[in-house]
Amino acid sequence: MKNVLVTGANGHVGNMLVRLLVEKGYRVRASVRDSKNKENIKPLEGLNVEIVSANIMKPETLVSAVEGMDGVFQVAAVYTTISDNPQKDIIDPSIIGGINVLQACKDAGVKKVVFTSSVAAIGSDSQASSPLTEDNWNDKAASPYMFAKTEAERRAWDFAKKNNLNLVTICPSGVLGPGFYRHTPTTQPFELALRGQLPAVPRFGLGYVDVRDVAMAHLLAYENDKANGRYLATDQAFWLMDVLKLASEVDNRVKLPFFEIPVAVAPIIPFFDWLTNKLTGAPRQISEEMIEDFNGKIQYASSDRIKKELGWKPMDIKLSLKDTIDWIYKTFINKN
Repeated sequence: MKNVLVTGANGHVGNMLVRLLVEKGYRVRASVRDSKNKENIKPLEGLNVEIVSANIMKPETLVSAVEGMDGVFQVAAVYTTISDNPQKDIIDPSIIGGINVLQACKDAGVKKVVFTSSVAAIGSDSQASSPLTEDNWNDKAASPYMFAKTEAERRAWDFAKKNNLNLVTICPSGVLGPGFYRHTPTTQPFELALRGQLPAVPRFGLGYVDVRDVAMAHLLAYENDKANGRYLATDQAFWLMDVLKLASEVDNRVKLPFFEIPVAVAPIIPFFDWLTNKLTGAPRQISEEMIEDFNGKIQYASSDRIKKELGWKPMDIKLSLKDTIDWIYKTFINKN
């Protein structure tokens, strides 16, 4: 099963997965929305891969992309938390786009599909003594992104069961590490902190994992014939202020926020976020729904299953933070 397609191959996870697969001797077809756009294929430069155009919202473009493939890694997704049209920009690409890929795989007789989901699909509030597991589903998602990831994975499983499709899902937490050419909501705070443009942070808590470990989780799930169901790919969970403190210990170029915004005050953040956007044009970062999902909550989740069944071993978080900061500095701040 050496012929594989990676959708969303120019994204953070997709790009690292393509590199790992090439290193392991796979024949990789890498799909991006528009392969004629030089910026789209920049992350794939120099790699021995077949680059094709495929838009997961246009089923007709997926037919040739999956043709002749033994396996498909459905990584293409939107990692955006705020939009003026969340249905079109966030929800539909996750839910409809995901099913479009699975339908193309079924029609082409693809032997195995590894589907990138998210810990967003399991929840955002737990305790260290009782972490979330693969048995949990996020039934309280308020923000479009959290809802989209939950519903997309649920529908993917419904489709797979009805159509006898060999499916495994990987649910990463907040992805750190090098190799991205546009920021995600997980990586953005680190550049702001490097620039000294992060005066305060809300009390949001996330699990974190390195992109190289996420890529390996996908590969392990693909290569193990006994792999089944969902696997959480996550390591340690931190409050945002605490992960920035750890980053500052690793690299003193990281400038810490002055304070953490109290939970009781946080509901006013979206108003000031909106006002700043209107006055300065700065992108929106925090919505009312995000406050509902994350304020005062931390996402402790267990990776015991993937460690025991697939032998997954995540790297030290300090190494991941160091490589993330170095990458941001050279790619976004000190470009020359």
